[in-house]
This record gives sequence, C-alpha cells and structure tokens, in this order.
Amino acid sequence: MQSIYLAIIRPLELLIEFFFIFFDKSFDNYGLAIVGISLVINLLALPLYHVAETLQRKERDVRMHLSSGISRIKETFKGDEQYMILSTFYKQNHYHPAYALRSSVSLLIQVPFFIAAYNFLSNLAQLQGVSFFFIPNLGAPDGMLTVGNLSVNVLPVVMTLINIIAGAIYTKGFPLRDKIQLYAMALLFLVLLYTSPAGLVLYWTLNNLFSLVKNIFYRLKHPLPVLYGIAVVGTIGLALAIWIVHPTLSLSNRIVFIAGCLFVVLIPFLLKLGNKLFQRFLTEFANEDRVRNTLFLASGILLFLMHGLVIPANLISSSTIEFAFSGTVTNPLAYIGHTATVFFGLWVVWPLFIYAMAKRPMKAILSVLLMILSLSSLVNLFFFTGEYGIVSTLLQFENPTLLEASPSMMVLPFVIALVLAVVLLYVVRCRKAGWLESLMMILALGSLASGLFQCVTIQREYREYTENIALADAGVTETGTIKPVFQLSKTGKNVVFIFLDRAMSSFFPIILEDLPQLQDQLKGFVYYPNTVSFGNNTIHGSPAMMGGYEYTPDAMNERTGEKLVDKHNEALLVMPRLFLDQGHSVTITNPPYSNYKWEADFTPFSPYPEMKVMHHHGKYAVQYKKEHADVLDWDPSYESELIKKRLPIFAIFKTSFPLIRRTLYEEGQYFQKVEKPQSTDGFIDAYAQLYYLNDLTTLVQEGNAFITISNDTPHQPVFLQSPEYEPQSVVTDASTPLDEIEGIRSIDRTHYQVNAASLKRLGIWFSYLQELGVYDNTRIIIVADHGHELYAEGMKDFKSDGRINNRYVPLLLVKDFYSEGPIVADYSFMTNADAPLFALKDVIENPTNPATRKNVYDEVKKDIVNVYTGPWDPRENTGEVFKHDLSFSFSVHDDIFIESNWGPVQH
Repeated sequence: MQSIYLAIIRPLELLIEFFFIFFDKSFDNYGLAIVGISLVINLLALPLYHVAETLQRKERDVRMHLSSGISRIKETFKGDEQYMILSTFYKQNHYHPAYALRSSVSLLIQVPFFIAAYNFLSNLAQLQGVSFFFIPNLGAPDGMLTVGNLSVNVLPVVMTLINIIAGAIYTKGFPLRDKIQLYAMALLFLVLLYTSPAGLVLYWTLNNLFSLVKNIFYRLKHPLPVLYGIAVVGTIGLALAIWIVHPTLSLSNRIVFIAGCLFVVLIPFLLKLGNKLFQRFLTEFANEDRVRNTLFLASGILLFLMHGLVIPANLISSSTIEFAFSGTVTNPLAYIGHTATVFFGLWVVWPLFIYAMAKRPMKAILSVLLMILSLSSLVNLFFFTGEYGIVSTLLQFENPTLLEASPSMMVLPFVIALVLAVVLLYVVRCRKAGWLESLMMILALGSLASGLFQCVTIQREYREYTENIALADAGVTETGTIKPVFQLSKTGKNVVFIFLDRAMSSFFPIILEDLPQLQDQLKGFVYYPNTVSFGNNTIHGSPAMMGGYEYTPDAMNERTGEKLVDKHNEALLVMPRLFLDQGHSVTITNPPYSNYKWEADFTPFSPYPEMKVMHHHGKYAVQYKKEHADVLDWDPSYESELIKKRLPIFAIFKTSFPLIRRTLYEEGQYFQKVEKPQSTDGFIDAYAQLYYLNDLTTLVQEGNAFITISNDTPHQPVFLQSPEYEPQSVVTDASTPLDEIEGIRSIDRTHYQVNAASLKRLGIWFSYLQELGVYDNTRIIIVADHGHELYAEGMKDFKSDGRINNRYVPLLLVKDFYSEGPIVADYSFMTNADAPLFALKDVIENPTNPATRKNVYDEVKKDIVNVYTGPWDPRENTGEVFKHDLSFSFSVHDDIFIESNWGPVQH
C-alpha cells in the first residue's frame, strides 16, 4: 500500500505543496495560498475532467440510445435466454456492459486529488490559529454558528450547497440515475469533511465553486474566448501583485514570471502553431500505434530512471556515510527506493493514464512532448550541470549565490532544447521514428546501468561502514558529521570578530553575576558599556560595525550616485580584504545582509576565492535536535523525512533549465513545509552554531588567521530552561535575575535568556581555546549591530522612556593579544564602528580601505554621533541614501547614561 500511495498520491501532494508554498511566499497569507492551489490544481486537471466528461457523455448517449431495446428484451425474455439475447444486442451495437464504468471516470480522477489535498491540508500545523476573512481558524472546524450548546460548522454546508447547484446545472436533462450519483457524492463529501479543518473544507468548497463556474461556462455560446480573457487578466494581475510585493526579485525569477505571463497571453498563437506542426509533422506518426506507444513509454521510463535512480544514486554515492543512519533510515538505498517510487508514479503511471484517455492526435503530441522533455532533461543533467559547490545531506548548498545562472546558461539550454525539438520533428516526419526507438532504449538502459552501478557502490560502502561501526565511538560518529572550519594558528596571530545580532550591553553586567564562570572564561576582556550604534537595526548599524567610520549612515548618504547595497557590500569587505592582503587566512560566516539579501548571498565575496565564506544559520539545527530529542518535542525521523521530501524536487532541480534552478531551490527549502513549527526553531537555527563551536574549531601550526562569526542567537527571544539557559519544548523554570525588577516584561526576560545563552556558549568555547593553547595569541572582539527597546539599569531614570535610547546601545567586548586578568569596564565613549579598528590595530600597518584608499583611522569622527532609525528591510532601501525617521533619531555624545547628552539630530 505504501508503494501505491507513493506512486499515485505523493506526486499530487508534491504539486499541491509546491503551489501552496509559492502562493504563501507571494502573499504571506495561508488563506490566499489555499485559494491559489485550488485554482491551479483545477486548471491543471481541467483537461482530464474534459476527457472524462466526454467519455461520460458518450456512455450516456449510447445507454439512452439502447435503453428502449434493452427494456423490450427484458420485458420479453427471462433467464439465460434474456442474457444471450442481450449479449447479442450489445455486440450488434458495439457495446459492453463494462463500458458503464466510463461514467465513473470523473469520480476516479477526483479520488487521488482529494486524498492528496486531505493528507496535506488536514495535517498542516501552520494553519492552526490562522484566520482568513470570516473563518476564525483554518486549522480547526469553523464552528461559525452556535445554537445553544450546539456548534454548527457552516463551511461544509456551504460547500455541499455549491456542489448541489453545480450538479443541478450539469445534470440538466440527464437521467435520474446520473443525478442521484452526483447528489449522493455531494452528501458523502459533507459527511467526510464536516469535522475537518476549515482550511481543507475551504479548498474543497473552492473546487466545487470552480466546478459550478465551469458548468456555467459550458453553457455559454463562446466559452473559450471568455475563459482566455479571464486567464490573461488573472495571470497578469497575479504577476503584477507579486512584483509589487517583492520588488527585489532576482533576474532569473523575473524572467520566469515574464515567461509564464507570455505563455498564457500567447495560448491562442501556441495552439495554432501546435496545430500547424501537427499537420506538417505528426499526421502519419499519429497512426503508427506501435512506434508511438513505444516512444511514449520509453520517454517516461527514461525520465523515471533519471530522476528516480540516477540523480539520487549519484548524490548519495558521493558521500554514502553521511546519508547512512540519518534520521530513522539506516541504509541510504531506502532514499533511492522512496524517490524511485514517487517518480515511477510521476513519469510512468500518471502519464500512461493520461495517454490512455487521449485520442490519437493528442497521443502523438504527448509522445513527442515527452521525448523532448526527456532528452532536454538529459542534456541539462549532464551538459549544464553548473558548479554549485558542496551540498549537504539536507540538500542545501554552502553558497546559493552560485545558483544564479549566467547569461549563457540562461539562453543556451533553451536553444539546445529547441534544436532537439526541431530534429525530433524532422526525424518523425521522415518516418525514421524507429531510430528514436533505438536511441531511447539505449539511453534508458544506460541510465539503468549507471544507477544500478552507483547503488552497488552505495551498498558496498554501507556494508563496510556497518561492519566497522561497532569499533567506533558513537559520540565521535555523531559529531564527526561536523567538519572543522575555523582554523586557528598555534604560533601566529589570530583575530576573531564575533558579531552577535542585537546583543544587549545592558544585560552584560547582570549576566556576569548570573554566570560567574564567565569571569575566568572571558579573562582579559574589556567591556565598553558607553557604546552606541549608528542605527537601531541591522541595515543601519552593521555597515560601520563591519567597515568603520566611512560607513556610518551620514557618511554613506554623502556618497550619492552609489547604491546603498554597493556601499553595504563594500563595508563587509573592508576587514576581509585587508587581512587577506596581509597574508591571513580569512573565514567568514553569515555576513549580515550581504548583497542586501536576508542570507546566503555571497556575491560580494565571489571575486576573492581565497576567502572561505559559509552559511551556518540553520546548518547544525538538525544535529542539535537529534542530540537533544529527550528535551525537545521533535521527531527523530525529521532528518530522514526531510531528505525524502526534498529529494524529488532536488532531482527535478538537477534536470531543469539553469534559469529556474535558484527558484526551485527556494533558499534551500525546495518549496516544502515539513517540520512542525516550534517556538524554539528560529533560536536553535542560530544557537546550534555557538553550541558546536568546539567541533567547528581546528588548529594549524603556523600562519595568521582572521575569522568573522555572525550569529543571530540574541535576536531570537524565547523562554529557555533556567539556570542552564538551554532550549526545551517544556520549560519548567524560566526565571531570570530580572524577575524582581518593577516593570520587567516578558520580552525583557526572553531577551535576557538568549543573551545569557549566547555568552555561556562563547565562554565554553573560550575555555576550549585556553585548553588548546591558542587563547593568548588570539584577539577577540564581540560586538552587536544595535540594541533593543529593553530594560537598561543605566537609563531607567530617564524622564523619557530609556528603552528607546537602549535601541542604540550594542554590546562591545574586546580581548587583546596576551591580555590577562579579570574583566574590566572602560567607560570611554565608543561606537560599534570602533570594533573593526580594534581588529586591525597593530596587525595591519597603516590600514587603508581597499575601496576608498583612505586610512581607516583618519576617518574616525565621534565627538557627536548621529544615530538613526529608519526602514529595516533591504527591499525598502533600494536607492542611494537612507531614509530616516528623525522623530526617533538622536545626536549623542560623551556619557550615554546622561539623558541631556541625547538630543535632536545635528548636521
């Protein structure tokens, strides 16, 4: 049964999930996403329903034509004589009683679509508590009408009424038998869906509404022009809406959207072109049943073998051990079996079903289209592979920027596909389709041999691994999946620059008392409490933090004629380029808003291949959850289920045109919603990097190193288990030292806990560096890009709300080479733009900004500092200068804990 489900239902689930995520990403609204998938699925299934209704109409007409003769025979004859005469009557009229099943084809088509939608929407945790217009909760029965103590679900009733109305229009003039069948189905769905989540009922209600509109269209004189007009307006409107909501779409995504719109607009032209091509090339081919059928089947099998066997086998064989014992899967061949079954359904079962229902001309077209698709997929797989770097077991690339197709990779694959189509049509027209039979057979057998060879390799490596696993330490095996990336020199100078997003300076003294071990772990550090940031968000505060005083908001605004994104990228490169030119090894993780993208766009660093730039956010979350499954409400099968879910999309990704690969990748999510959302998920995505810092660290004997670690843990406020400050699904103690302070809010407490958790993990790492003997020869800077509206002891007596000022107060800690002794506080007036100056001091002689050729120390200006608030979203900062909200911006100088030192912005 599992195999049948994977082959028939799972492909439909993937389709539903793909479009659900697409519409959710487009409009950030689950209700609209449900509307979108209903519309798309119905449009895609419309040709099937049309063929099914044609068969039903044929069956109904034949039955009505024969009904009088059948009635006379049944009235006149009985028993065996009646059976024999009826059989003869059927043969004379080329009819068989089994043909009556044709009237149920439409129902048979609905069943798998219903099961797929039911499985997806009824188990979608994201719908819980989400309202949509008049529906209070898409994740539960609507219960919109209450009569006394009785709660009535209104939506299923509305669904049934629409279904009955649609059926009444459709069955007008039909025999009673057909009407009863439709009305009975409407009542059956009422019973099945009455207690279902409102999101599922909404989906099926919209399906019935679509059916109603379709039946009305069938009764129009000219339905196709009207339908075409609606499709054009709807498609262009949808594309414009997405463009407005997402103005910073990548070039490849824009091209995909434009191509989709053009396809809909050009449908009449394409249909005429298709008809001409058929008349010229495929007329005779349509009548060659054996060759046509063989080519269709061979093309489907080739696609099945490519996606279901070759691609997953090549992927897994590249690192068999990493895929072994992942989640609840031990032998990685299970992933191949799962993926192969899905694609057997997608490329063999469903296509054969559609092919069987089609007429000869359409069969010829389908056969040629599937050939073109299979051969172009093969070309994309082996000739346009792309150099995308390392992919993890969760199918995430280290540098997703590489997925952006070059101009040649955008155009050339389409040209090749067009040439293939022309050649295939020419060969078919010349009645040489037998050549294509041989070619497709050879390619299919070659794919089978290649895939099986890789499977044998996987099985051999897995067997060797299992034979030796008993000799290995299980703990080592587990942590062995984390490869060290931070290389520290034993004898040279190491500079470690740690950026903690939203790390709060005001909490640091309290955390020191709360976690006294930090005094030893952070020995030699200087704490700068009198520090401000130039902005209250990352986009305003991080450029100066990374690049120095040339990248304050004022300095960036003075440089008109340059895009903000370019100046931001320039700031990110100041320290890495200076250290690289000095001969240091350079390692960077998660540079903030690189290329003004949320994450993982490392385009600014691509000219410098010597720099190791990595995406760590979320990379180690799965391993952390696996290791802490005893305290986290998390299914241990999560990893294996995620791989199973992503592999089919990854396989399609590999054979798709390079232009759409980044769209399919969808920031490493592959248009999948798998994991049940938890309050700790975002926190663990960031926290896991800090947790595994020891495992991520390795030593080299000589040389110098510069390492930047960017981490969002303080930016992910959740309640943690106290006093350990570690994530748990059920927190039994969430106490903090702030609890007794008057006016403390939950947001203060959660932020305190995540700040404490961050510093605790850094302290553990620093102890490890001390054990390794590389703490003394390592300079460490810990800095934040901004603060937040949280409690600050030094600002609690401000007449205005001191929390507002605290938005501009970031954490700044510095430990110099060979610095010793307890943590000390330095109340000098500082900004986070001083952080890169600390990093460069006495390591880079006369440090000159590689982009501006100015000495970074000559640009220091902090007698009076302007700090700004403004739009935090990169999509709202696409111009050349920042837009500021001066009502919440300040000029500040000297002692930030004196309220009078904060005033209106001065220029």
